[in-house]
Amino acid sequence: MARTPWQVQKSVIFALFIRELRTRFGTYKGGYIWLLAEPILHIAVLMSLRSFIRDRSMYGIDFPVFIAVGVIPFILFRNITMRVMDGVDSNRGLFSFKQIKPIDTFLARALLDTMVSLSVFFLLLTGMYWFGLDVPFRDPLPVLAIYVLLIFGGLGLGMIFCVITHYLPESKSILRLSMMPLYLMSGIILPIASLPQWLLPYLLWNPLLHAIEIMRGAFFVQYHMVQGISPLFVVMSTLAVLAFGFTWYWNRRLELLAR
Repeated sequence: MARTPWQVQKSVIFALFIRELRTRFGTYKGGYIWLLAEPILHIAVLMSLRSFIRDRSMYGIDFPVFIAVGVIPFILFRNITMRVMDGVDSNRGLFSFKQIKPIDTFLARALLDTMVSLSVFFLLLTGMYWFGLDVPFRDPLPVLAIYVLLIFGGLGLGMIFCVITHYLPESKSILRLSMMPLYLMSGIILPIASLPQWLLPYLLWNPLLHAIEIMRGAFFVQYHMVQGISPLFVVMSTLAVLAFGFTWYWNRRLELLAR
């Protein structure tokens, strides 16, 4: 019995997912340790800087939990973006099989990073709770919605970066480095309300800042989001990036495979 195109694509994505899992973690057991080590290192470094910001209000929120709720979603977005950007070059040998398309590698990589991020989020917050920190989770629906938006936003931006680096290979390092200023401008280290008021109108152009603020508002009942935070802005920005990324990839897909 012949399989439908959807069944074929589903099998291809699953096979690529298993391949990505084995490639990333199969031969390097320390990779599993790094999954937890990376966010913990972020928290440890920021905790070491806590003395410089101890006068800043955290609304009674335990600082490690405050950081974790921001940094893990950001790492998800960053990892999906970077993995999708490298999706074609890392799997070029597979495209000789006509069933495998670049979009399949993008989806497989995004799926793996999503599952990894959710697992790390759960394990880290559970560990914090076990050590006596206050880990509230008052409104799961906005948390789930923001996670979905970050996944699709990272997928769309990753496809844009993939096309850019095809024509400008030297831009890959610059695009990787661009994640650092984005990290600093996304409200991960400090509550946005504690920053100078003149800076807020500029920062509010960053959809990730809105996403992180909404995530924290969904976790912490005492957290006060700044005026101007908009779920609609996150949704529209995500849809715009995803639509542009997919359209640009689709129009250039044959050129991406020609190298």
